[in-house]
Amino acid sequence: MWEQVDNAIQGLQMILSWGPILALSIGILIGFLVGAVPGLTVTMTIAMLMPITFQLSPLLGIPMCIGIWKGGLYSGAIPAILVSTPGTGGAVATMLDGYPMAKQGLPTKALQTSLVASTAGDAFSDLMLLLFMAPIAAIALLFGAPEYFALYLMSLVLIAALMGQSVVKGLFSAFLGLLISTVGIESVTGSSRFTFGNVNLMGGITFMTMMIGLFAVGEVLRQAEGGMRDEPTAKGLLTGSKNPEDRLTLREAWSLRRVILQSSLIGTGIGVVPGLGAPIAAFLAYAIAQRSSRHPEAFGKGSLEGIAAPESANNAVNGANFIPLLAFGIPGDIIAAVMLGAFLAHGLRPGPDLFQDHAVVMFAIIWSMVIGNGLLLLFGWFLTHIFAKVILIPKRILFPSILAVAVIGSYSLNSNLFDVQCMFFFGFVGYGLTKLGIPLPPLIITALLSRGTENSLVQSLIVLRGDFTQFIHHPLALSFFAVAAIVLGLVAVKGPLWKEQAPES
Repeated sequence: MWEQVDNAIQGLQMILSWGPILALSIGILIGFLVGAVPGLTVTMTIAMLMPITFQLSPLLGIPMCIGIWKGGLYSGAIPAILVSTPGTGGAVATMLDGYPMAKQGLPTKALQTSLVASTAGDAFSDLMLLLFMAPIAAIALLFGAPEYFALYLMSLVLIAALMGQSVVKGLFSAFLGLLISTVGIESVTGSSRFTFGNVNLMGGITFMTMMIGLFAVGEVLRQAEGGMRDEPTAKGLLTGSKNPEDRLTLREAWSLRRVILQSSLIGTGIGVVPGLGAPIAAFLAYAIAQRSSRHPEAFGKGSLEGIAAPESANNAVNGANFIPLLAFGIPGDIIAAVMLGAFLAHGLRPGPDLFQDHAVVMFAIIWSMVIGNGLLLLFGWFLTHIFAKVILIPKRILFPSILAVAVIGSYSLNSNLFDVQCMFFFGFVGYGLTKLGIPLPPLIITALLSRGTENSLVQSLIVLRGDFTQFIHHPLALSFFAVAAIVLGLVAVKGPLWKEQAPES
């Protein structure tokens, strides 16, 4: 125990220097810009800018990505509140009360409520991560190949069943990810699979190339289809509100403490389970807050609680997502999957050995998440008015610029034009899948986890001498299999386990 405390103190000392703090600050400011523009996503931005972070040390590159994540998730509420167009999936529930409050002449109060709740929820989950990450990683050391295979399988089932409106489409997306992961040299026998004689495919599909194509190029194609229409101007904030009541008071912020704590607990619990994510946490917290409120009739009409609940919940998913990611290498949602790529690119392979081999560095990264919340609150309080103006940037200028950055980022990965070709290929794939209503997260996460699933299966068969019945001697693995079977059974009987619907107001 005292060794971990010493590691945590050393990690804090490492992160409290100008380099990591500057990188974290730059990331948060970039995230503000991204989240405030409807159509741009945090996933797209991290995917495009990650090649730049490869040139930095882990204590600079990863905090920058974390800052983009934090800033983007908060600022997704800006267009949701000002123009009724959510910048992130978790901000959809925020729109239910944020936009009515803005129409009442209180846009700044709505944004400040969102900021305080977001920061509090994020800080809560980060502190839980700091307290429990090392013990959970120690427990993960007890896992063998059978337990890992069962855990991977359960995670894939959860992700496919819980993401999207259609289980069939979710499973199809996961199947595509499985196919993509098989391209390249097979790890056990060393044989080539689906390379079609192309030496560029011998090492498999470059993950970041696929990400940039699916999200950046795909989004540009979707926006081009819509004619690059610009969003309406958020006049209430951009011209400066003169309403003296358009400020969140300390007393109002303190009155939200119960709903923020309650929603933060919900978001943290949701974040630990792979496949759920911020939108589910936001809507669940909104529904519970409405039912437990003293003034439920105010929800949907501009309630402070109606803004605080979803914002604290969807940001509390952040730190909790890192628990399965760092302990087992299993991303809980699409952004966590991108962060997994960042860790791997910097030579930090998530799993039970991570805190054994890189304990001080990992504590430093977790401390950067905690410190980032203070920076988020500081920048958001004083700069939200400025960043809200990015809504006015014409899309005919914005999205071609994104496409140019995507090409540069994709080429810089391996200095190979083949990666650029793959990027455009996956851009059209992503565009087509989205048009068909097929969710992209199962594809991405399955593509990341499939190699680990395959390797753990092969290792399990070696340990069990090819006898699947020997799994009976591994009760933890059997419990994971049971959860997967129950989820599939529920899906077969009742259909999708979750549909994102707004709660009744």
